[in-house]
Amino acid sequence: MSIPSVPDRSAHTVNTIVDLEQGAAAGAVAGFAAAAVMNGFQSLVTPLFRPQSGDGPPATEQAADHVALVMTGRGLAEDDRRTAGTAVHYLVGTATGALYGAWAERRPGVTRWQGLGFGLVCATLIDQIAVPLAGLARPPWRYTLRTHLYGYASHLVFGLVTEQVRKLLRDRIASRRPAATAGQAIGRQTSDDQAMAIDDVCVPLLLGLAGGQRTFTPPAAITIAAASSGLGLEGTPLALLNSRWTGLLFGAAAAGEYVMDKQPGIPARIAPAGLAGRAVGGALSGAAAAQPGKAWLAAGVGAAGAIAGAYVSYRVRMTLARALGRDRPVAFAEDALALVGTALVATYASARQKQREQADTLVRHGGTAAA
Repeated sequence: MSIPSVPDRSAHTVNTIVDLEQGAAAGAVAGFAAAAVMNGFQSLVTPLFRPQSGDGPPATEQAADHVALVMTGRGLAEDDRRTAGTAVHYLVGTATGALYGAWAERRPGVTRWQGLGFGLVCATLIDQIAVPLAGLARPPWRYTLRTHLYGYASHLVFGLVTEQVRKLLRDRIASRRPAATAGQAIGRQTSDDQAMAIDDVCVPLLLGLAGGQRTFTPPAAITIAAASSGLGLEGTPLALLNSRWTGLLFGAAAAGEYVMDKQPGIPARIAPAGLAGRAVGGALSGAAAAQPGKAWLAAGVGAAGAIAGAYVSYRVRMTLARALGRDRPVAFAEDALALVGTALVATYASARQKQREQADTLVRHGGTAAA
């Protein structure tokens, strides 16, 4: 006689977290790529759809200028405004793609028409409603039909490319949802080991990039995740990270770094000592978040990501601080990016480990479900 299975709500929650974060990550990359294609498309068709009209700077440049006014009390120079406007374009594309990718995990119907439906929604909600309401453009009825066609055509391209890239990336990551039987779980786990190469690189790389901005934030987040939820570190050289005291120590160091970063006279992060500390933190975080048997690979990727992140974030911060005339607003924005990004990656690593443990439990006890 078969024993009826009882739905495991915790397993469902874990699967949902993993799916949403994987979908959002794929969507973010897709949105960034689609923003680049959209830029190229607009450059090609602008003479056909929207001749020069003297309407002033694009909405993205105006948005960047308004942010600078709020943060520093002064606007941006023309060259800086153009660069910042391009950055706003890519940020909006990436954020929109991330929301779309997460939404597609729960409501697959949003991907209808190969992403063209998503493009239509973006054009309507962003161009026709949000931008005019924000005061960055005139009301829709004050533009010509040609201008509206230009906007909708650009966003149709954006939606189409976003969906194609998202689907390509998402298909590369096999679903890790535990199967109903032991045999299926074994087969799924084997498939995952082959298909999760993207995870093996992306998780430690993102932790390393965050470490390039704030040395102790990734180790603190990973240690807290290990101490509270577990990352499968028992019996490994990194088992010390399971201790709440270790998490408290790294957390205090991270908080201190946020304060010290705003003080004058602090050595640059690209100084040899700073790079070494970031590389060690990136390697430690990457190895702790790695899948079984891949700690050394993850450590190397994490260290390389930390060094790259230090150089890139240093250049970006210097450029933005010079354009704004103040460093502190940029520093706080960098704090938020490092903190939120690291927390999301650590949450994903913890949920992925729980999912793996649930699959292992199913394999061990799968044969006892029938009597």
